Amino acid sequence: MKPINTGLALRPIGLALVFLVGTAGCGQNASPSDPVEGRTLLLAALEAWKGGEKPETLTSQDPPLHVADGDWMSGLRLVNFRAAEEGRLIGTDVNYDVVLEMKNPRGKSIRRDAVYAVTTHPQRLVLRQDSL
Repeated sequence: MKPINTGLALRPIGLALVFLVGTAGCGQNASPSDPVEGRTLLLAALEAWKGGEKPETLTSQDPPLHVADGDWMSGLRLVNFRAAEEGRLIGTDVNYDVVLEMKNPRGKSIRRDAVYAVTTHPQRLVLRQDSL
């Protein structure tokens, strides 16, 4: 069985987002992200993926929403998802547990448990973390 390529090695945008997330809260008075807005951003990103949009489409919004998800960027199709109602504040980000149901280009179903870190300010970021 051939392993699924998540394309993590070819993710310069992902590295840029990691940098942005890491520096977004720099400063002594960094305030935490808003959990309600964070969940709204997460759902918007996941619905866009489910609807067949590319992550770059969200970047063109005003204000932009930057999204990094290796499975999305490598071409897996999101069929369904279940996002936790409540997030966990980690530093200045809010983390949400999400169950993803995807299909690869050959139509094979894939289910993954994931964690998304969401930043609501100063930039809007949705960054997929390692699986649970």
